[in-house]
Amino acid sequence: MFNTKPRNILILACSLFLFFGMFNAAIGPVLGELAEQTGSTLAAVGSVLTFLFLGSLTTQLVAGPLIDRYGKKPLLLISLLAVAVSLPAFTNAHSLPLMLSMVFFTGMGQGGLDLGANLAVSSAYPRNNTPMLNLLHFFFGLGAILGPAVVSLTLVKFGSGLFVHWVAAAIFLLLAIIVFALKETRLERETNRDDFQILKNSAKSVYLSPTLWLICAMILFFVGVEYGSGSWANNYMTLTTGISAENGALVTSAYFAAFTLGRLGGAALGRRFNRVSLLLIAMIGTLVGTTFLVLGRGAIGLSIIGFVLVGLFIGPIYPTSVGVMVTAFPNDQGKAVGLLTAMGSIGGLSMPWVAGVLLENVSPLAYTLFLLSEAALMLILLVTLGKLLRRGATI
Repeated sequence: MFNTKPRNILILACSLFLFFGMFNAAIGPVLGELAEQTGSTLAAVGSVLTFLFLGSLTTQLVAGPLIDRYGKKPLLLISLLAVAVSLPAFTNAHSLPLMLSMVFFTGMGQGGLDLGANLAVSSAYPRNNTPMLNLLHFFFGLGAILGPAVVSLTLVKFGSGLFVHWVAAAIFLLLAIIVFALKETRLERETNRDDFQILKNSAKSVYLSPTLWLICAMILFFVGVEYGSGSWANNYMTLTTGISAENGALVTSAYFAAFTLGRLGGAALGRRFNRVSLLLIAMIGTLVGTTFLVLGRGAIGLSIIGFVLVGLFIGPIYPTSVGVMVTAFPNDQGKAVGLLTAMGSIGGLSMPWVAGVLLENVSPLAYTLFLLSEAALMLILLVTLGKLLRRGATI
């Protein structure tokens, strides 16, 4: 726990997530510029997104147990410095191998930022972390909306869209200085052989928990719907309705706007509903949205309604799931949330690709049925989780 007011931790984390979202969403719009900069094809330089996810996954797999033992401050500080240094190096690289190396380190820092900020907010608001986590992720969504807009503006003004990445790196450096100045209070104890056995037994109980794996599986399918919808909405609309690519892009924007509003709604509803109830509302709404996509193929209005409903209801699922994790595993939050975020990265590497293959190589129906099945599986897993948790404390 940091020795400062919870409000200050929330402001720090929300600032971090705002620029986290900005530089993340601003990578796609500058891929053409990066391809020209490295003398590579657009397809080749597009692999930076894969390396970004791989870097995040690496950190998320190893950092959880370290957080439980050493606290959140070292992870946040190292991650902020990693992104502050490697992000400018990545965007200024003039060879593809160097660029991919730097984006991998950027991803490692990004994975630490995601994990560390979620845990910092959860610790600052242990009794009502669900609305605060949704508010935190709202700022990520806000940054994701602003990032491409800033790229568009700087392309017109300066002929380059990389300005947003340099600004984000400078902000992360400033935030690293602030984190360095903060003190973190942790339970200190002398480490001996018995302590190592306790840590081993604790880790074993966490990783063998059905609750842990049910939530992680939910997040795997969540990412499949989230990125499967957002990444392919433009192509789906142009393919099934015949609208222009420009108007298809507006549907994508509407999806992400609804997604961001959904997280703001999660922050409000998190004060009125417990976590499982909020997840139930979100997943039923997501299932309704994907049903609209299945039934509304070829109809512009129904398809837009489907994407907007999916974005609106799916928004609160990830931050609320983090809240479930930290409540279910209060003494092993790093291990639990680390595995959850890692599962999200695995989903980001695989599920949107499967959705794209189905859309491009099979049929739009197969694509929409894939999204619908993922939404249904999330709901089934949640019902199973609810029955499991009913035996214990309300989460």
